[in-house]
Amino acid sequence: MEATLNARNLVIGVVVLALVGVGGFYAWTHYGPGAAPAASSDPALAGLPAPVDSPFAKVMDGDMVLGDANAPVTFIEYSSLSCPHCARHHKEVLPLIKKNYIDTGKVKLVVRDFPLNGPAVQASLLAHCVSPLAYWGMTEQLFATQAQWVNDQSLPILAGMAAAAGINGQDFQQCLNDKAAKDKIIASAENADKAFKVDSTPTFIVNGIVVKGEKTYDEFAKIFDAVAAQAH
Repeated sequence: MEATLNARNLVIGVVVLALVGVGGFYAWTHYGPGAAPAASSDPALAGLPAPVDSPFAKVMDGDMVLGDANAPVTFIEYSSLSCPHCARHHKEVLPLIKKNYIDTGKVKLVVRDFPLNGPAVQASLLAHCVSPLAYWGMTEQLFATQAQWVNDQSLPILAGMAAAAGINGQDFQQCLNDKAAKDKIIASAENADKAFKVDSTPTFIVNGIVVKGEKTYDEFAKIFDAVAAQAH
């Protein structure tokens, strides 16, 4: 399914919907329009665009980062917690990347918000409401239970997940009303649009190279190895 999305209008719209309790949906996407390929002698990078020279291709203040800060490869993921393609990536591909690249100090993962509907905004606010250490576990739980809460009755289910994490109903409501957190989510989507023309999820940035859509572990491994070799 393809669509082109205006990041600011989309995210502001779904934040408003989430605040008024409306569960309307926007179509989430998989692949977006590709960029012009860069010439490369490495087959692993053939067909991928040239690296984007942007500060957002690196770790920014406030980013959620997993792995060694000195890892030579920065692997940025723009995802929506309501996106089934993102959930499959987290279930089937990311564990292998974590084991073989993140835990070994070769790659650091940065996850940034690009929510595509009201429930995804609510889920992102919940994920950022827990402690930074608990963020990763909450994110994985939200992806794993996606089929249960991505609907027009998302709030009660998310509230139950919050309660299980030690966040009572009043605190959960405060999480949903957190203006700073909402502004950060909006900024994440705006910057993704401006810097990398992100219009679909998942979209990955590997040392500035935009990689759109799902990829297998083997495909990512080849990209990581090729990029790491160029970094030295």
